[in-house]
Amino acid sequence: MAHAPSPVEEELIQEFGNIYESHGLKRLQGLIVGLLLTQRDPASLDDMVNLLGHSKGPISISVRRLADIGVVRKVDGPVNRRNYYVAHPDIFYNNFKFNMATVRRNRSLAERYLNRIRSNEVTNSETVKNLEHMHAFYQLMESFYQDFSKRWEEVKQARLADADAQNQAVEESTS
Repeated sequence: MAHAPSPVEEELIQEFGNIYESHGLKRLQGLIVGLLLTQRDPASLDDMVNLLGHSKGPISISVRRLADIGVVRKVDGPVNRRNYYVAHPDIFYNNFKFNMATVRRNRSLAERYLNRIRSNEVTNSETVKNLEHMHAFYQLMESFYQDFSKRWEEVKQARLADADAQNQAVEESTS
């Protein structure tokens, strides 16, 4: 069963709602992400209804959308006929990949329209200039994202190895 957030956890949950909303996403999605980040145990849809004060329908829709992009995931819980959710272990990286897909779409959009405009006899030089600028920007951003992905995998593996070593040291000291 999910626990009621402390005052500071409640502030964190509200901030996630604000962040999501400021990026044009659903505030409720941000609230759900924030809530799941504060929970040790999986939360059911009913838990989310009670803790967030929203109706089950919108929560269910938001949870499905968050699961589709790999931010939350469904897990087993104490009551078999209920759906339980946790923040995905790779929540931040999966969110990053979602953003990366937007960068790729923007680069592709610039390429597609540059090709179409250049193939016409009549071209608006301002449109071409802006699309070339857009293409260069998103192409560079895509290369940064690719470099970041490689670096994150290295950092993640090191963090996992450190956590395993710490757990093993704790187990050895208690036996």
